[in-house]
Amino acid sequence: MYKRGSARLVNQLLNQQAHAGQAEVLLSGALKQCETASRDTSQDEGFFALLFQRAMGSNASQKGFENFAPESGGGGKQAPKRSKAEPSNGGGGGNQNHNEGGGLESVRAYGAGSGGRPGLLGAGDGGGAGWAGTGMHASGQDAERQQRDQQQQGAGADAPPAPRRLVDSAAKLLPELSDDDGVVWKLTYGDRVMTYVDAAGVVDRIRSWAEAALRAAVNRRRANAPAPLLVSGLIKTGKSYNLEHVVPAVVAEALCKQQQQAGQQQQQQTDQAEDGGGEAPLLAGMIVLRLRGDKLVRKGGATAMLKSLLNLLLEWARKEHVPMRAGALAAAEAALARPDLGLPSMPGEAIFTFLKAVEVPVLVLCDEVQSLFSPTIGDKLDAVGAGYMRDAFVKELLVYGPHTVLWCLTGSDMAQTWVNIGNMPPNGYALITHVCATHLPSTYSAAHINCVWQQLQQDSGPDVPLDRRLLELCPRSIALLTVLVSAWVDDGRPSDVDAFVQEFMRSKLMDELCREWKPCLEAMALSQRLAILDLSLPAVGARIITELHSGLRHYLAPHLEKRADGRYFLRDSYQRQIVRFLFTKEGELCENVRKALRDSWSELEFSATLTQLDGGWNLFYLGEAADYLLGASASRRQWQSKEPPAEMKEFEAKLQAIADDVAVKLLAAGAAAGGDQQQQPGGGAALGPQELWERQLWFQEVLNSKWNSIDRETYTKNKQTRSTHLAMLVLYLRLSRNALGHTKPWDREADSRLDVGVVEALPGVLGQSLFAFNEAMVGALRLLSRPTVQAAAAAFAAELSGGGGEGSINEGSGEDDSSSGGDLNSDARGSSGTDGAGSTSSGDGCGRSSNVAGAGRSSAEARRQGGA
Repeated sequence: MYKRGSARLVNQLLNQQAHAGQAEVLLSGALKQCETASRDTSQDEGFFALLFQRAMGSNASQKGFENFAPESGGGGKQAPKRSKAEPSNGGGGGNQNHNEGGGLESVRAYGAGSGGRPGLLGAGDGGGAGWAGTGMHASGQDAERQQRDQQQQGAGADAPPAPRRLVDSAAKLLPELSDDDGVVWKLTYGDRVMTYVDAAGVVDRIRSWAEAALRAAVNRRRANAPAPLLVSGLIKTGKSYNLEHVVPAVVAEALCKQQQQAGQQQQQQTDQAEDGGGEAPLLAGMIVLRLRGDKLVRKGGATAMLKSLLNLLLEWARKEHVPMRAGALAAAEAALARPDLGLPSMPGEAIFTFLKAVEVPVLVLCDEVQSLFSPTIGDKLDAVGAGYMRDAFVKELLVYGPHTVLWCLTGSDMAQTWVNIGNMPPNGYALITHVCATHLPSTYSAAHINCVWQQLQQDSGPDVPLDRRLLELCPRSIALLTVLVSAWVDDGRPSDVDAFVQEFMRSKLMDELCREWKPCLEAMALSQRLAILDLSLPAVGARIITELHSGLRHYLAPHLEKRADGRYFLRDSYQRQIVRFLFTKEGELCENVRKALRDSWSELEFSATLTQLDGGWNLFYLGEAADYLLGASASRRQWQSKEPPAEMKEFEAKLQAIADDVAVKLLAAGAAAGGDQQQQPGGGAALGPQELWERQLWFQEVLNSKWNSIDRETYTKNKQTRSTHLAMLVLYLRLSRNALGHTKPWDREADSRLDVGVVEALPGVLGQSLFAFNEAMVGALRLLSRPTVQAAAAAFAAELSGGGGEGSINEGSGEDDSSSGGDLNSDARGSSGTDGAGSTSSGDGCGRSSNVAGAGRSSAEARRQGGA
């Protein structure tokens, strides 16, 4: 028969994948010939089923086949609507193989059957892939049952195994403990149990995204793909852990919840689907695709990178037995075989086509996503290719990609990722407003840290006891503590824990620091880079609206605290110091951005912990501000010419609270030592504040420092001016500032170490952790306006240079919004006047200069005046 000959011809041509384009043309012609040859199609239903399936598998639905749904007795005509009770005619669908001509690739049960219409459950964007099942009304458990039956009856023993579903492989997420600091979860994989501490509502945020994304995935009227999820966080915050374990567990939970609710809504969904609206069937068959951007071939430019991604997708589809439209794998292989013409759009389009041909929903877990934005040719950035990857490929994939492909992204360089998202063209739909982000915290409560420590001890076993010094030296970061303990155990549990932690921070942590920040900072203007530096100083801060890139604002905003003057600074102490390690002392004036950033660190710089370093910087600034506003010379300042700083009273109240706490501890210690003679009959008068402070060894040590010779002499002559605990606290802060002013973390030639005893003295007296006392210092520093900080620095500069200036607020320079530049005066001298010191000019790093109170020192120079 002519019809059967045409079927054989079409069958053969469609299996010649190298001539897929000609096959579609011949398919169209064969269909027209069959329609005109005979109206009696009842004897050849399989032929029209074949034509329809093959048309859908080769994207022919876009060429006029979308309305063709063959049925018995109506070949070639548009299929009329069936009644609600009438079952769909799936006789030619599923795995049924009409292979009269030989070689016809069978169509999986996931695709649309011969009696079905294109639906939304597959990875098609709004109508490409078929529903779960061959019938138009098949959904949920019925669809899965049809699929199993067809695989058993149609394909028999040759049927490939079904892909592993997300709901079967993800961990079960169960709450274990909840308090004001957050929730402790248990992630269970069979008999394997993992702990997850959620101190920022991360699980709830992921759950909200998952539920919204699943609704969007089956919404036919939606133009854009579901919003991607970005797991964002600073260095060592557990981003990869969340991507690998937490996200799949939460999405699987949302899928199960959707499946449970479906029973009540199944009839309603069926009615809506019959009318062409509403939601499509369930997504319970979702599978997982794991990608790592750093595993792609990057050195051959964007084209080579995309080809390696396409090859990875092919391997995934074969290994996981992913249901695909007929011919999709062969089409991808043909795209890989094409010569490299330097056009990344060619493999890019092949990847889009491939993903649209996936016939099950997919959760993509993409780690190291920043690599997608930086293809290289040799060692240099492929600028044209990088522009295509950012502006076309990634944006198209995440905003207009297949509806049932859910994207979850993270990486070690989230700064670069956010900047690239911010730089994407806003036309159509701006991804930076479309993306859903969950921001992981950097610092956790002491209770949560102890909980994780106990879990780490339990996991190590009784034969591998953990040294508690690891816990004491590590910042309050769960991810950092976990990695540190693992490295210590793997290294054979060295007995010198201090040396091990020091080397770990210097090498491994700094290596990740370079990967996180340097690529982003090196491409920035100098003003942007200085704004990042200002964020590391609570006493300075930056205006994020005017000084930060929009992508960096989205990235950093959840990790910032606001100062009283509207500026912002990084909330976490150890993250502040990690950022500071990037910059050299010349960095603020250097025109070459690369030379302004560091790539090596000495052992000396890590002789103190990150928390101790941050405490040293804050104590340095607090000493300057306290002496300027409340010190012995403050009463001589001419406040009469203008009002005192508005924040002065509140700042004094913060210091008074600290002084009161110190007084209580000193009195208690004196009483315990028998020094409180007021409690003894006939004893002398109670010791005053001055005597109590002078009895403390830590006070005598800083007073007798070689950097405080002049202040020691002045104090001895004017003791009567220090009659309160607040006055003694202010004096101690000034003396500490002088001692700390000669510690330069980057000065590897001078054997200068941070005086940890000075930093930890007051928290030791108060019985507080350095972490807690550091937070109290930040609470006082954030009250200070920038003019006050600059004037305090200028007062010290004038005093050190012998100019006699008292330092005052310069209205003309105090509110300069630009980041201040300046060279660190590495020969800064203390109160003793033993070291000569020059002055530096201030500027904003861009050629402008401004003097502060005639002292010739910028706030940027001030904040680096030999700081901690």
